[in-house]
Amino acid sequence: MFKNIIQTIFFLIVLPRKGWKRIINKKINHQDFINNFLFPIFGFVAITTFIGGMWLMEDSGIHWALKYTIIVVSALFGGFYLVSYLLNELFPKFGLDKNLNKAQQFTGYSSVVLYILFFVMPLLSEFTLLWFVVIYTLYIVFVGANEFLHIAENKRVSFAVIASLLMALLPLIIKILLELLVKVTA
Repeated sequence: MFKNIIQTIFFLIVLPRKGWKRIINKKINHQDFINNFLFPIFGFVAITTFIGGMWLMEDSGIHWALKYTIIVVSALFGGFYLVSYLLNELFPKFGLDKNLNKAQQFTGYSSVVLYILFFVMPLLSEFTLLWFVVIYTLYIVFVGANEFLHIAENKRVSFAVIASLLMALLPLIIKILLELLVKVTA
């Protein structure tokens, strides 16, 4: 399972066209995608977030580490489900039938750069400029819109821009709002 996750992430980032074709050829059912790709990634993010919150961040300690881990995991889950839902609702505008499972798989695989950033940033919190790497999501989404979703060429760019903005911004907005909520109630 871990080898497959690493290979999938590697190919989606280094060779997106090949990565999407591998995903299509494997014919992964939705439950396998959730249980053997998405949830383990969120689990890895939770571990590094806890480690970073415990020992490496400014307000370190178990209390802060637990709060921060809950915030990050909630942002990832909330962002994933919200983006999936919104993309599913947008599918008809881009010539696709609504299919929530396909929208979730597309969102999960396309968001690998964001997931890597959430995985790494608690350990490298001083390097905030690394968040700009999330822009590469646009290319992964653009290739996936062709290979995975088969969106018409004349609609592909607008879909890629909208989907990438949703994937990059919604989890971060949720995270920021939850951090503000925790600070207000603390």
